[in-house]
Amino acid sequence: MKKEVPDTENFDEKSEKLFSKLQISWDVSKDEVWNDLSQEIKQAKVIKMQNKKPVYLWAIAASVILLLGLTALMRFYTQTLYSPAGMHLTAQLPDGSKVYLNADAQISYHPYWWKIKRTVNLKGEAFFEVKKGEKFSVQSAMGTTEVLGTSFNIYARDKRYEVTCVTGKVKVSDNKSGKSLQIKPGEKAELKTNGQLKLKENVNTDNVKAWISNRFVFTSVPIDDVFKEIERQYKVEIILPKEELNLLYSGSFEKSASVKEVLYFVSRPFGLNVYQQADRRFLISKQK
Repeated sequence: MKKEVPDTENFDEKSEKLFSKLQISWDVSKDEVWNDLSQEIKQAKVIKMQNKKPVYLWAIAASVILLLGLTALMRFYTQTLYSPAGMHLTAQLPDGSKVYLNADAQISYHPYWWKIKRTVNLKGEAFFEVKKGEKFSVQSAMGTTEVLGTSFNIYARDKRYEVTCVTGKVKVSDNKSGKSLQIKPGEKAELKTNGQLKLKENVNTDNVKAWISNRFVFTSVPIDDVFKEIERQYKVEIILPKEELNLLYSGSFEKSASVKEVLYFVSRPFGLNVYQQADRRFLISKQK
């Protein structure tokens, strides 16, 4: 038997005619569907994940920064007082302690840190009347003086560091070696450049602090230092011989006298001549 082969060409033509007559109805058109889809895309929200720290952490951080700033201000803010040449200055510290500054002397301290640590830095000469309380210390280039409540005089100029106790007790220490010496009223501690602390007893404390009343008393003091003191008290320039004088002066003078009178009074016993070169400049020379 012969198999019949389907006529595919005629079948396709018939199918096309059949489906062309078939119509499918949709509720919405394709344009409407596209418009609705576009609106949905536009209205879609993109959610971003953010790693936000709690507000209270920021508040704590800000408080810590503020506290550190205030502490630094209290700790490092410095008050400086200077008494220029030719003048004396009286100052009161935050706790009521008093400081008398000699000519060309300076102190500095931290007023906002005072209740935590009573420390004064000194350059020059000053007399202290300290209120009783926590440890009170005065720091200078060569040495440190510590007390609780007393009165004392400190001379800290060039290579001389001398502390005289008037009332109470005073501890004097060498900054380099750490060696210390405790003195009582009427005693003086002298710190040498080699770090040695020398005790001097039976000191006339009235003479030591006489400068507060504009009276200056010297006992076996190098005459060069005497002339330097006259320069500070009268705000003048004194030119000394190039060679060292190697003389020790003992005596006193009142600031009520003129600088010319004082220079002649100090120079005459040693045979030194005084020449006034300008209004505030004097030359000291040896007699030929």
